[in-house]
Amino acid sequence: MLPKVSVVIVNWNRLADVRLALDYLERVRYPHVEAVVVDNGSTDGSAAEFARRPGLVFVPLARNEGPCIARNRGVAAASGEYVFFLDSDAVLSKHALALLVARMEREPSIGLVACRIDNWHKRRIDQWIYAQPHRRREHQVFDTYSFSAAGALIRRDVYRRLGGFNEALHIYNEEVDLSIRLIRSGLRVVYDSAARVYHRPSASGRAPGRDYWRLMIRNWLWIFAQYYPARESWRRTALYAGIYLYKGLRVGQLAACADGIREGLAGRKHMRGAAGDLLAPAQIALIDRLNPRRRIVLGRG
Repeated sequence: MLPKVSVVIVNWNRLADVRLALDYLERVRYPHVEAVVVDNGSTDGSAAEFARRPGLVFVPLARNEGPCIARNRGVAAASGEYVFFLDSDAVLSKHALALLVARMEREPSIGLVACRIDNWHKRRIDQWIYAQPHRRREHQVFDTYSFSAAGALIRRDVYRRLGGFNEALHIYNEEVDLSIRLIRSGLRVVYDSAARVYHRPSASGRAPGRDYWRLMIRNWLWIFAQYYPARESWRRTALYAGIYLYKGLRVGQLAACADGIREGLAGRKHMRGAAGDLLAPAQIALIDRLNPRRRIVLGRG
């Protein structure tokens, strides 16, 4: 019997989008799927509708707790052997779960496998977080340093053992943080282009602004503090602070980046990992090989 997959969707005032995502889940060609919707304090009637939807595991939160806390609550309520993270404004292709589960079952060294994220309207790559040029690698399978939680499958026991998403980060770079713990534990993070998620981007309320830039650099600095030995942590802190100040200047978010750097430095002592939690030199080298960035890329991230 194939293992059950729990699909966790975090909703915040996206009633129509989540309704569509759930409708498409019913068309997925995989026999054991459990839908879990975590509502982040929506005010658009979502909670009332999803609370009474048959067969749905519904987890209401009193206010918007952000994606890290919400996903953790969703996994806590899930019963599947695997958990699939799906964005509220995305739909899963019919064959994706069967392909991903088959790969995970064949390769126990994989801790998480990420989908190709296509734009719903254009049927072209919508999200590409990887260092490799997408025109060369978008149709391939490869090991990577991180993933997009818009569409990714993880072993539930691994997720729980590693502690789930780091709730201190709140939002942004939480996938990088979890990937570091996966790689540190000896597991692989894999991108598989054969499994697709179709993203339906909305123009309302999701454009990157001040908080995006502030929290992106803050969370990078906290990740460096938590997982890297002191000298390497400070080297990366200085490098990324410079990069984000440059990016911020170019996109009109210099003050936001400066605030994020101040918050990142102020919170270092609270994020600093114990000696046994730090990455070993070989693990740092592996992550750098998986993310071989050699230039500053202006724009998001």
